[in-house]
Amino acid sequence: MPFVEITSGTGALTTEQKIKLNKAVSKSIKDVYEAEKGFRPNVWVVLREHDPNNILVNEETLTEVRKKRETEK
Repeated sequence: MPFVEITSGTGALTTEQKIKLNKAVSKSIKDVYEAEKGFRPNVWVVLREHDPNNILVNEETLTEVRKKRETEK
C-alpha cells in the first residue's frame, strides 16, 4: 500500500485543489503499480500544511517568496 505525503505552506491550495491533486497522484501511482505489478493498490495521500514563515526557500521564508511573486504579476 503506497503512502504519499505532500507538504505545502498553509493556504497554498483550496479544498477543491487538494482533492484534484489527491486524485491525480493516486491515479498515477495506481497506473504504475498496475503496469509493473498487475494490480491497483489503495493509495494513502496525506497533505500537510505548515506556516509559510516556517518554510525556507533559498534563505527566504515562503511568505517572502509569495509576496515577491505577487508584486511581479
